[in-house]
Amino acid sequence: MTLETLNFWKPRRFAYSIFILSFLMLGCKSQKTTFELQSVFNQEELKDLETMRTFFIEDILDLNDENFYKEFRQRIVKLEAEGFKSVVPKKIDRLLNSISKSTFNEIWEIKTQKRSRTGNETYTYFAPRLNSKYQEFLSQTTKHNSMVMKYYNNMIQTEAFSHGSMLDYISDNNLDFDLKNTNVQIVMAIHYISICYDNNNINQFIN
Repeated sequence: MTLETLNFWKPRRFAYSIFILSFLMLGCKSQKTTFELQSVFNQEELKDLETMRTFFIEDILDLNDENFYKEFRQRIVKLEAEGFKSVVPKKIDRLLNSISKSTFNEIWEIKTQKRSRTGNETYTYFAPRLNSKYQEFLSQTTKHNSMVMKYYNNMIQTEAFSHGSMLDYISDNNLDFDLKNTNVQIVMAIHYISICYDNNNINQFIN
């Protein structure tokens, strides 16, 4: 190989290296994670959790990462008042079908409830799976967040997603600070995906 050939390839190798490095950096930025998440979930599960976090912000709240912090309170209060009717059931179904079975089983347990005491009609709803990775993640998150601790304790006691505790959290003065925390966003995402799923199933009997 001649000296001219070596000189020809040197700048191109450098440019190629910069391209690869930039690509990897962009890939890292696309998935938000924390020490608590990484210490509990594997890579496939982390990817699924990021999908759920993005779905919560973009499809349930109709926001994005840029305006989520400023507009969350106003948007969630409106959705609560409407009973999340604007969240299309098929979108929830597509989301749940897009995540792995192992991720699903580390978060949720599907339970069945009778519509009434006298009738035979039933509907399914999501309950938090106890002794799961999600429970462990919540347990670790409580070390730094008293409101998540309250939510976690109520969830363990009732074996259900504690909507009352979540509403208390939303009205708490410390929420503005916590909204920037990826752990909190994941907790909210899983909670409200569960609520929307349950509402969709219940509304089938009403409509």
